[in-house]
Amino acid sequence: MIRKTNFFCVLFLLSLCSCKEYFKNDFQENSPTSGKLNVYFDEGLNSHVTELTEVFEANYPNAHIYLNKVNDDQAIQALLNDSCKAIIVSRPLNVQEEKAFKSKKIVADLSIVALNGMALMANQSLPIKSLSHEIIVNLLTKDNTIIDSLGKELKLTIVFDKNNSSVLHYIKDSIIKNQAFAKHCNTLSNTNEALEYVSKTPNALAFIDFAGFSDSDDTLNRYYTNKIKFMPVKKVGSDTAYFPNQSSFLLKQYPYIRKIYVYKTAAEFSLAKGFQTFIAGPKGQHIFLKAGLMPTKQQERSIQVKLN
Repeated sequence: MIRKTNFFCVLFLLSLCSCKEYFKNDFQENSPTSGKLNVYFDEGLNSHVTELTEVFEANYPNAHIYLNKVNDDQAIQALLNDSCKAIIVSRPLNVQEEKAFKSKKIVADLSIVALNGMALMANQSLPIKSLSHEIIVNLLTKDNTIIDSLGKELKLTIVFDKNNSSVLHYIKDSIIKNQAFAKHCNTLSNTNEALEYVSKTPNALAFIDFAGFSDSDDTLNRYYTNKIKFMPVKKVGSDTAYFPNQSSFLLKQYPYIRKIYVYKTAAEFSLAKGFQTFIAGPKGQHIFLKAGLMPTKQQERSIQVKLN
């Protein structure tokens, strides 16, 4: 009887040990390559973040990342409120947000992983070769009349990708400096709707996140190839207009460049850290490069020249 009792005690202890993994909280007890992680991210980066996540999970099958598509403000609030341990956004924390993190004694570790930009999209038939920063400010805040390439007056309709989007916040903060938008400016539901509107409206101009249309191999990009076009923009005091692309981002020629930031509040030995490191590492940087954005860390190439 005593032997039977001892036998069942051993079985009970073994069952507890085997259930330890089952009962652990994978959102808390994780490692750089395993467990569960909530990530909030700027919706303009949707295709890039989705691909980064798919490749990371393919490399590390025990890692499970749950994506939450929001705007920059909402992502930062989610990190502050501990709704997640990592976010991917298109702007740094502002002064008020830094104070809020400091007041809660939360350290938000930062990696800048790529260069992005705000793009202006126009109908393929729009007879305008380029726009200056000064004209863009005027279009957004005052008059929608512009002189086209033939010297004729043209009235434009301005559309934005979405209300409270990171692009709209960027325009308010960095371009029009908190001035009021003109009445001819309209907000749509998302980037796809803005692109569709421009493709059907000859005199429309859409302000979107470049990342949403940066991949030339993407199905969306191919669909609109002959319908819409990027509008090149001149910096203040410059006579040369530049398109948004990897080269103009790297050389700081395009006026509306933005950076992509990965913030984490988790410990160093965590899935949040592993995901952040992956994005900033060779595989993550290659994904940005392939999809039309400019990675912040270029891989070194060794070229050997043989002289005969």
